[in-house]
Amino acid sequence: MPASHGPTSASLQLSRHFQSSNSFNSKQLILTSIFTIFLLFVTSTTSISTIENKTSVSTMHTPETRILSTLVESLDCTSARNDDINLTFDLKPRADGLAHVVDCQSWIELSIPDNVGTTVEIPFVTPNQFPDNGPPLVLMTINGRYAGDSGVQMDTGSTGITIGKGTWIEWFNGNWSEAVKYERGWKFLSSSKKLYSGHWVPTTLIFHGRAANGTRTDLLKAVVPVLVFDTYYICPKFTNDQGSVCTAPTDQKSGNITGLYMGVGFGREQDGMIMCTPDKNPLLNVYEVNGQNVAGPNNPNKYHLGYIVRSDSLVWGLTPTNINGFRWVSLQKQPNATDYRDWAMATLQVSINNGKFRSGSILADTGVTQMYLSSPDVPKPIPPSYKINLKIPDIQGSLGGYVVTAKRVGGNATAESSVPGTAPAYVGGTNTAGIVSGPGGGVYERVFVNTGSRFWNGFEAAFDAAGGHWGVLEKSAS
Repeated sequence: MPASHGPTSASLQLSRHFQSSNSFNSKQLILTSIFTIFLLFVTSTTSISTIENKTSVSTMHTPETRILSTLVESLDCTSARNDDINLTFDLKPRADGLAHVVDCQSWIELSIPDNVGTTVEIPFVTPNQFPDNGPPLVLMTINGRYAGDSGVQMDTGSTGITIGKGTWIEWFNGNWSEAVKYERGWKFLSSSKKLYSGHWVPTTLIFHGRAANGTRTDLLKAVVPVLVFDTYYICPKFTNDQGSVCTAPTDQKSGNITGLYMGVGFGREQDGMIMCTPDKNPLLNVYEVNGQNVAGPNNPNKYHLGYIVRSDSLVWGLTPTNINGFRWVSLQKQPNATDYRDWAMATLQVSINNGKFRSGSILADTGVTQMYLSSPDVPKPIPPSYKINLKIPDIQGSLGGYVVTAKRVGGNATAESSVPGTAPAYVGGTNTAGIVSGPGGGVYERVFVNTGSRFWNGFEAAFDAAGGHWGVLEKSAS
């Protein structure tokens, strides 16, 4: 289990008020230099976390080294968190009387030991479908039965496999009388307002690839509870205290319902999926990789628990090689988390129509092509066009950022983006000014962005489940 990060300040101010060169003696210069170097040393920290038979070191870096003066020739902003570190040196008076400010844009560089090499790439079945026209699909066997060549939908906007009762019985040889013996459970999807109600049934899963001759190969094996549902609701006013039964549904179906998809997202408890914890995530409960057992604390097949989502494949297991080029931000633990893999959503800054930036949560979602936006600044009524400036995770856009222009022509909603290919099909905006909104208990004046799947035309995204980091790679930069 990784050690938790200690608290750090959001910014650091180091100010030394130097006199003019005429009155600056050598003793003052020496003492000031020693004091400055001492403060830089004291404020530099490194976060070390032990994970899955290995040690990971997270170090903060700046994209460039800045020359300040002959007194301090270079500056490396080093910290264990993704804070903005402002170091202010009054090297000599400015004409306007203000201090010289160096704004150190910070991000985390994840370091993984060289002997950690267990990884596997799982190709998507229809590369041309994702990210423009639908979710990615992967080949799988569930409960001993192959799911078919069309594949299973992989969704980062939810957690856990969801299977309709009819599909479970008719396709996957499931026994409903056995299923009902397991815990009653539910899953709520905030975008579609769907509430699935059923039972969490322990199940063995196999992820497949294809050999050169076309035969299926076994890439990953995992065991997780899957939600076999016999009822689903459209539940616009869902709250967590309703549990598995919607109190005010606008639609409802029960019985031998069909359906199947797989959620591999993290932090989804924040969004109304309080039962969608890491033990339900297939990618976090793997026991075999490429035919090699990886279970147990002293297993020689070392791996770093996490994965990368690309536009054409999923990569399981982080290594020094496959994380090259990524920039990372630290994640916060879920409230009351008892599982070391249980991390909250990443954060971003959002400005609408050149207004002030507000801090919120970001969900890079493979499951939908549209964007969902919640903010007190969403225009009311929705105009023919408005701009949404996204910066991840800070206003410097240390990990990345782009501007989306939401448009409406007649009855048709469209969008444009400053990064080619990342424009969502449309933007669904919700104004949250003065209200409590969102699933669960709700959030006052919620700020939230679901990027939609076309995010992957401009970026790759990675989740470090062991250490608690979210990484972004800008394709144009790579």
